[in-house]
Amino acid sequence: MSEEKPSKKILESSPLSGITVPIAIVLVGALIIFGVTKMLSSGKNHRDLIDEMNSKTFGNRWIAAYELSKFLAGSKIPKEDIPWVIENLSKVYVESVDARTRNFVVLALGSLNNPLTATTLNAALSDQDPQVQFNAVVAIGNMTPGITVSWDKILEFAAQDNDLGLKQVAMLALASHKHEKAQQVALTLSQSAEKTIRYPAGIILIQFQNELALPILNEIFSSKEPAIANSQDLNGLQIEAYKMNALDQIEKSPWIKTLPMVEKVLENETNVRVSTKAKLVLKELKK
Repeated sequence: MSEEKPSKKILESSPLSGITVPIAIVLVGALIIFGVTKMLSSGKNHRDLIDEMNSKTFGNRWIAAYELSKFLAGSKIPKEDIPWVIENLSKVYVESVDARTRNFVVLALGSLNNPLTATTLNAALSDQDPQVQFNAVVAIGNMTPGITVSWDKILEFAAQDNDLGLKQVAMLALASHKHEKAQQVALTLSQSAEKTIRYPAGIILIQFQNELALPILNEIFSSKEPAIANSQDLNGLQIEAYKMNALDQIEKSPWIKTLPMVEKVLENETNVRVSTKAKLVLKELKK
């Protein structure tokens, strides 16, 4: 009997919509890994779990893959073991007919942030399961720039309009690797009437210190939670996420032209987390 798939499209219609790299990557991975209904605790190490995944008699291979994704997310393994782990996980990915197993394999590979995982992560971009594709893009977005990536596939995801979550993480992956078309894609999407597309695009443009981001940032920082909840409006958590990530990107730039805007945020913002972050960013901008 087939098992249920893990929850679908973490960023779509979620408080996490629009969260930028690397926060999106960390939170998405954590939600998938820890969001399974029953937490499992085996006490086994990475070699034990990979042996279970390779066992012909092990019926629920996905459980071992899930356990391994948890283990690798929270534990360091010896450097000399990494190639062996990647080789075995890549083999399990190719052999597995169960999307849950492939999904947790992709999460495990992504947590390693190693260029040897690129072949399997690129293959996962064409996986039949949309959740596996989503997590492959997230993993690639979190990788150290310089790896070989199937950018045509990620550009395809960024251009489509059927899957908002996938579109957003594709945009973020392009930006985190400073792909030559990232700014062009962000400029196009910054004209969208949809806030969940326009806001992430504006935040991406911060990295390029493109002045077309300024009115979008002003809109983000001026956003307030609606008095009456409406499915068409952003909720308080989403608004906070956009503000925090815009500030995070300004801090990383750092972009001096945003200084007056950050001062205004510090003066008017009622959310303590956002105002605290604005204070730190302002200090960085004034150095």
